[in-house]
Amino acid sequence: MSSPIEDVVIKCPQCDKQYKDWWRPSVNLDLDDFDDAYLAECCSAVCPHCQFKVSLGMLTVENGVFNAQ
Repeated sequence: MSSPIEDVVIKCPQCDKQYKDWWRPSVNLDLDDFDDAYLAECCSAVCPHCQFKVSLGMLTVENGVFNAQ
């Protein structure tokens, strides 16, 4: 099972402003058929103030193999 979406508050490392976003800490691709674009959204956030993209990290499982992203 993939983890549920979680709301997060992020402090941008580039401009130091805070903003709200979401992430999904883990995704089981053996059970959920998410495409690559959605997976990229699940584990990153873009600052609405300066457009800096941060990686939030995510664990995926595919074919029974765990991968850190």
